[in-house]
Amino acid sequence: MSQENQNHSKNEEVDLIQLFNYFKNGIKSVFSWIGECFSYLFYFIFLIRKNWILTVGLVLAGFIYGAFIKPALKNTDIRTYEMVVKGNPVSNIEIYAFGSEINSMKSDDLNSNEEGIQLAKSLDISDVSIEPIQKEEDMVNHYFEQIEMNTLRGIETDTLFFQDFKLKDHKSKMENSDFSMQRIKITIKNAQINPNEVQEKLLNYFNNLPSVKNNQEAQLSILQNYERELKRSLVNIDSIMYSRSVANKKSVSSNGEQLMVNTASRGNVEWDLLRFTEYFTKRLYGTQKLISSYQNGVNVVSNLRSVKEESLLGNSGTKYGILGFLLACLIILGLRFDKYLDKYKDEKI
Repeated sequence: MSQENQNHSKNEEVDLIQLFNYFKNGIKSVFSWIGECFSYLFYFIFLIRKNWILTVGLVLAGFIYGAFIKPALKNTDIRTYEMVVKGNPVSNIEIYAFGSEINSMKSDDLNSNEEGIQLAKSLDISDVSIEPIQKEEDMVNHYFEQIEMNTLRGIETDTLFFQDFKLKDHKSKMENSDFSMQRIKITIKNAQINPNEVQEKLLNYFNNLPSVKNNQEAQLSILQNYERELKRSLVNIDSIMYSRSVANKKSVSSNGEQLMVNTASRGNVEWDLLRFTEYFTKRLYGTQKLISSYQNGVNVVSNLRSVKEESLLGNSGTKYGILGFLLACLIILGLRFDKYLDKYKDEKI
């Protein structure tokens, strides 16, 4: 047994040594790879330094073109405008469809009878960019709206649904059109067009689309019916409260139940009625808020106004200066590759 234990301990020592050697070789290979990367980087910097005249020349040429020549050649009639609107999923889908239709429009489409294309043609719209303003409020409202719809269908007893329907994961499943507020950027080729006219015509177009109108009328009908029921409930509660108040005043018994509004009390009917009054009032406020949002399919949050085009690389001079540097790097690498091909040719032939 002792001999077997000794052999077993030796095997464990060998395994540990192999493991340490494995980690050591792995760490050495990582540092070796980092060293090679730095060596290539320093070699590339050396090539740029060797061809500094080409590099500096292209950078200066790009900067001069972007800062002075391009602005002088720019068409001053082209303007970019931006507006923020608030809608519902149906109207937002129509907005995105309009933007896609305009951006994919060809010269042959200008004679189309499509109302959207004709509108873009009359307003000289050449490009439309749409992006959602993602607010946590929209995500929460959309999440509970899905739960409420499933509750109405009787799925509230299905705990598996609620376990799978997580609030944290819901935002990643939302489409851009699910967010109520949308930022619309429009490029117009005619500087003489009044932005107010453009805004008015766009809103008139969106709000009169059949899908938007039908959804608006359906939602308003549901919400207005619910508003009437809530108001009726509040009136009924007021009537009951008044009747009980009058009855309590006429009561001569010392043990008669009195009207109590002390919130610390939980043992009378009046308290329950007051609690339901607060509940229905909050519901009425939320319903009236939704009704106001459905008065139009698309509502303006921020009016159409001119904006300055922004670039990810800063101003035009900086952008073209960087592009000039990248072009110089490509030329230097191309020349180096050409020398490598000549060397390879001499060795092989």
